[in-house]
Amino acid sequence: ARNISVPAIATTKSGDLAAVVQALDIGADDCITPTTDRTEFLARVRSVIRRSKGFARSVLTAANLSLDIQSKDVEIAGRAVNLTGKEQSIMELLIMRKGVVQSKESILTHLYNGIDEPEMKIIDVFICKLRRKLAEAGFSGAIATVWGRGYVLRETAEAPATAPRTIVATAPDVARAA
Repeated sequence: ARNISVPAIATTKSGDLAAVVQALDIGADDCITPTTDRTEFLARVRSVIRRSKGFARSVLTAANLSLDIQSKDVEIAGRAVNLTGKEQSIMELLIMRKGVVQSKESILTHLYNGIDEPEMKIIDVFICKLRRKLAEAGFSGAIATVWGRGYVLRETAEAPATAPRTIVATAPDVARAA
């Protein structure tokens, strides 16, 4: 009734079908019963979170890369790419927030949850290795560096910008391109 967009999972005291239907009808995104297994509950939570962020499927794509967030499989043009756990986790963060700059701090928090975090420079190392593996596999997108802000996943690789021309004044009214 208040148009709140926070995902909600309802619980019922019993496995009564009428109670489940009522919870779903009044706005719950899912409903669990006391007999719901823990692994099923966690899968339902992941599903609701995916849908609430606009990801109805577990396979996410960017350019010719696909990442299955359930199985953690990464493929480029249908061929499997072997990534370490940290590289896969970074890829997942970037693909879920495609086009949005992710700071090194946010990547570090995503990887380590604030526990025993290494130096921030490790993010540069992970990104370098990830870029190399993706390029070798033929990734047509790009993990771009946004200087001073972080990294962003782009659907297509952008051509490097040409260096701006510098105009050097040698005398009044005379200019030479350097």
